[in-house]
Amino acid sequence: MPYFIFCIHNHQPVGNFESVIEDAYRDSYWPFLKAIAKHPSIKLTIHNSGFLFDWMMENHPEYIELLRSMVASGQAEVMGGGYYEPVLCVIPEEDRLSQIRMMSDKVEEVFGKRPRGIWLAERVWEPMLPTTIRNAGLEYLLVDDYHFIKAGLDRKDLGGYYITEDQGNVVRIFPGSEALRYLIPFRQVDALEDHLKELGTFLRKGDAAIYGDDGEKFGVWPGTHKWVFDEGWLDAFFGMVEKNAEWLKSVTISEYLDREDALGKVYLPTTSYMEMGEWALPAEASRTYTELIEDVKGMEDGGRIRRFLQGGTWRNFFAKYPEANWLHKRMLLVSKELSRLSTQARPGGGLERARTFLYKAQCNDAYWHGVFGGLYLPHLRTKVYENLIRAEESAGTGFTGEGATVEFMDLDADGHDEAVIRTEDLGLFFSPHNGGGLYELDYRPRAANLSNTLSRWEEGYHYKLLSMGSVEAGAEAKSIHEMVKVKEEGLEKYLKYDTSRRGSFMEHFLDGGATLDSFFENEYRDLGDFFQGRYDASAEDGTLKLSREGSALGVGYTVLKEVKALDKSSFRVKYRVKSHEKVLRRDFRFAVELNLMLPCCDGPACKYQSSPPMPDEEGIGLGSRGEVKGIRELGLIDTHLGIKAEILLSAPATLWRFPIHTVSLSEGGFEKIYQGSCLLFQFPVKEDGMEAAFTVRVEGI
Repeated sequence: MPYFIFCIHNHQPVGNFESVIEDAYRDSYWPFLKAIAKHPSIKLTIHNSGFLFDWMMENHPEYIELLRSMVASGQAEVMGGGYYEPVLCVIPEEDRLSQIRMMSDKVEEVFGKRPRGIWLAERVWEPMLPTTIRNAGLEYLLVDDYHFIKAGLDRKDLGGYYITEDQGNVVRIFPGSEALRYLIPFRQVDALEDHLKELGTFLRKGDAAIYGDDGEKFGVWPGTHKWVFDEGWLDAFFGMVEKNAEWLKSVTISEYLDREDALGKVYLPTTSYMEMGEWALPAEASRTYTELIEDVKGMEDGGRIRRFLQGGTWRNFFAKYPEANWLHKRMLLVSKELSRLSTQARPGGGLERARTFLYKAQCNDAYWHGVFGGLYLPHLRTKVYENLIRAEESAGTGFTGEGATVEFMDLDADGHDEAVIRTEDLGLFFSPHNGGGLYELDYRPRAANLSNTLSRWEEGYHYKLLSMGSVEAGAEAKSIHEMVKVKEEGLEKYLKYDTSRRGSFMEHFLDGGATLDSFFENEYRDLGDFFQGRYDASAEDGTLKLSREGSALGVGYTVLKEVKALDKSSFRVKYRVKSHEKVLRRDFRFAVELNLMLPCCDGPACKYQSSPPMPDEEGIGLGSRGEVKGIRELGLIDTHLGIKAEILLSAPATLWRFPIHTVSLSEGGFEKIYQGSCLLFQFPVKEDGMEAAFTVRVEGI
């Protein structure tokens, strides 16, 4: 068994908390690099994503200096990739090439050698990628052996690299071992040594043990720092490799390429690593798939069946989460605008800054969810929107001229046009097809989207929370895929689910029996068909007009709402509700729902102000819940970022408010996360209807 390939990928998402990155550096990145540097015979192929690399350059140059010395001595090889870790196949080709070349330029500048290989974010593979990789000047990549299994190959034939191509553009592709991913660093070193020795007789093709996975497994994942460093696993691992140097030769990926030929040709299907296929499926299918995999594992000949089982593909996150789809399509809109501008003027200045903001917004983490928080983490979504808005501002796109503009476009690629109103300070994105709701409210002076909420979606793993018992602690560290933990008690009471994406200025006809609790639990009765119904849309003199002919309480109703910018930082939504015949029933209300999120979420910097004031015992933080009758004014304030959103009503209303909490699974266990605040303004309805108007002003404070 002559070759051992050891490849490590370190990554932190754009917008992650400074303290989180610092902890990861202290607990994993720095001690790991220092440890392997003491064993110069053990070769390392390493990738640090661009955002993390820049952070290290600024905050911990000692890491860069040590890695530079390891590259100079031949111990380490640095891989390239998309600079801000995008999933390459879902960003435009122009952006793919630019991000890859940015990383290659940086690696060459700092380490003196241009990378030959690319780390593929989340190992998301699609068959057209060889053309991108070759055009960017790279020649190899590493994915999982799972990708090869899905192409019909046997694990016995995965002891080296294969050639694949697209339109004649050839790349070399390595299969990282699933077995090694679960052994390193989660099992005793003796078990790992036995596995490596047995590979010599197991493999039919090739002679390499290939490991490629996240560096955070060495100290960041729960329990691993103690196991890997304090209890000596890493030193024992390196000692084992050195002890067996006579038959186990440690090489970088490029060294192996230069010494060995390809094992053959392969065409991989669209896929990612095994767990990603589970996470990308809808909730019911995800749970069923997981249970099926477990059933097959227990079969005597289950491996023969399992090799042909595959879950969903990464792009399915855009169908599973409409918020992720919106983020993605907003990114594409900005990319398209910047591309258009680059053909009209010589690049430079604001356009170059805009591209950097765009590339940061393409960082993959906020667009999906699995065991890692990703989409569920508000600060990551907030940063994506911030970078998109700053890109527009730097390039001078989004709004030009005076007054307000109204534009129709199918932004979210659902076959129906959205209506976009822009002023100097605001961007308002309405969806006539989806209840005529407001789904993005940008305040450009602070680069913030105040509609950055997330609905309470059912997840395939939620059943584990309802059925879990005590979890025994083992002597060894565990992979996050094997652990079930909770960060606080009582999370099951937050398992309430929404039926659609949360927006603002969405209409309900509420039964008299509806309560704050029933509305929170999504178990109320809506007497009309206006919520999420399709509205007709038109624009006239800068005013967006939305209307729907529907029914409520068994009779016809027309709901008209007109949206008009009043000045650069305020707009009005005016309602006229008309009954087509006399309604005798009195025990119902017309209600308008808003869902808002300030950048500092429900932290101490954020609070409500209202007239009349809220009772002190209810609390006034955005995480508070309660009812206020006769409300005429409501403010949402973020004192840290300096934003105030003020809502003025033309008529008094009863306000229900509650925080939106999701329950998700992260590497630390099940956790509750604040995703915004729901505001429901309720008005009495006369026999022939009602009228009301909302004036919304957003300003810096």
